[in-house]
Amino acid sequence: MRYRTIALYAPAAAALLALAMPTGTAQAATGTFFYHEQPGDIQRSLTNPPDNTCFNLGNGGGPISNQTNRVANVYFASNCTGGVFGFFNPGDNGTLPEYHSVKFTEFPP
Repeated sequence: MRYRTIALYAPAAAALLALAMPTGTAQAATGTFFYHEQPGDIQRSLTNPPDNTCFNLGNGGGPISNQTNRVANVYFASNCTGGVFGFFNPGDNGTLPEYHSVKFTEFPP
């Protein structure tokens, strides 16, 4: 009798467990990342950028303000190559003389 009850509820339990498991969807930063493009010192921004996606920033240089909830890994070269030139924790502000791309991660490199 006891085995019949378990067999009766097992499919429902499996379905509930499947719904409770993470789906592996990409996470995204919440907030805005501000940077400056040269020449002209033009302020640009990225809002709610997805994690682990490289964003090319053109000829970036000057102030950076990371107002997201993720770490902004700023690269000297385009396409997030050549190593991290600097990283900015959530809420950090700073200045780099030149930068060309950024990638957002949950933790610093």
